[in-house]
Amino acid sequence: MKVEQLTCNIGAELIGVNLADAVHDDGLFAEIRAQLLKHRVVFLRDQDISRTEHVAFARRFGELEDHPVAGSDPDHPGLVRIYKNPDQPMDR
Repeated sequence: MKVEQLTCNIGAELIGVNLADAVHDDGLFAEIRAQLLKHRVVFLRDQDISRTEHVAFARRFGELEDHPVAGSDPDHPGLVRIYKNPDQPMDR
């Protein structure tokens, strides 16, 4: 895993990481968690994981809860889908 710090205060990109592997690999998960604690925000770009794998990875951090306003995916409790329609204006 390559760690690229994004600013001097917060944030890093974790490169060469497959989140699907971190579901079962305790060492990889521990390293991701350590980087999250160190940098407070981490980016893991271009992940090709299923919703089930996403939930399994997230559960390694603790119990998942539904978002109080957005709710969650009916088939994957605790997973909130965040997306933007490409036709929406860039007002936010």
